[in-house]
Amino acid sequence: MFFKQFESLDELKRSVYLWVVPCIFIALILNTLMQNVDVENKLNFIINSTLTVWFVISWILLYKNRFIRFIEYSNLILISVYHVTTFFDAVHNYLNQIGGSLGDFIVWMPIYFMFVFLTLGIKRGFYFSIGIFAITLTDGMMYMNRLSLMSIDSLFQYYFASFVYIIVFLYAQHMFKSCAKVEMFKKYAYVDALTGIANRHQIDEWLENKLNDCKEMHMSFSIIFFDIDHFKTVNDLYGHKIGDSVLKELAKLIQINLTNRDLLGRWGGEEFIVITDVLGKDAERLAELLREKVQEHIFNGAGRLTASFGVTQSHTDDTIDSLLSRADEGLYQSKNCGRNMVSTIC
Repeated sequence: MFFKQFESLDELKRSVYLWVVPCIFIALILNTLMQNVDVENKLNFIINSTLTVWFVISWILLYKNRFIRFIEYSNLILISVYHVTTFFDAVHNYLNQIGGSLGDFIVWMPIYFMFVFLTLGIKRGFYFSIGIFAITLTDGMMYMNRLSLMSIDSLFQYYFASFVYIIVFLYAQHMFKSCAKVEMFKKYAYVDALTGIANRHQIDEWLENKLNDCKEMHMSFSIIFFDIDHFKTVNDLYGHKIGDSVLKELAKLIQINLTNRDLLGRWGGEEFIVITDVLGKDAERLAELLREKVQEHIFNGAGRLTASFGVTQSHTDDTIDSLLSRADEGLYQSKNCGRNMVSTIC
């Protein structure tokens, strides 16, 4: 779960809550038990008990992925009330009367502000956090002339730390948002929008890297160039919507018959390319397997179709153009010899 790729911000937040809520729950139980022993403040005991019960309910609903937004907002309200009342209690009943510092209150403060920004987003989270900060600042200033130097220092540490955390989370949200956009742009820059496999830009990078390895480390590879036979007829008879569906089905069909080391991309139109480490007869056998799979498959709306294949192996003096030229020659040789076949050009 720690290193899982999350598809959305909501999924990420839910994962964070599932880990964090039990920790807060345990801390509240311990705090409640301590207060139950001393019984100094019934209001805090009631608030702690209420929060403990609600966190249990919240975690169960989070686990079942139900009422997520309601849980977020209700927890934010309850935790904010807890945050403010605990601060008031600490200043009024502890710092003002006994002296000392705020202690472990500061320890949990970053979690609170993180939760505010996760729930409300950048702009509303910032305004809400500043509002809570202003409330606690006002309360602390009212007692400032009655407090000891240690208590005043603790309060100022709290205020400065609060302000820093607010600014940090504000910019962190902007940074995460920017990084997410960059990742999205990078993804779509290398992915074919229709089929979801690699596009020509990505294929060029793959071929360049493979050819460099071929020259420097003598690691040869093969490419399989193929397209659907009479694809124009498919578009003319069934329409471009069915044609697009055929291309998506073909990409999935080929993908499930490749290994994790094989690379698949859409070169353009109905033309696809496989880059594989298998060589010679093994590359021909792979192309023949793919040809048979296409021939056996029934495409939705278009029925049975065939594909033609051209296979070639890399040479140490190859360029991308020379390599693709041989594969293309093999493909057209298959077309000219009746289609639905594999041709190899050395």
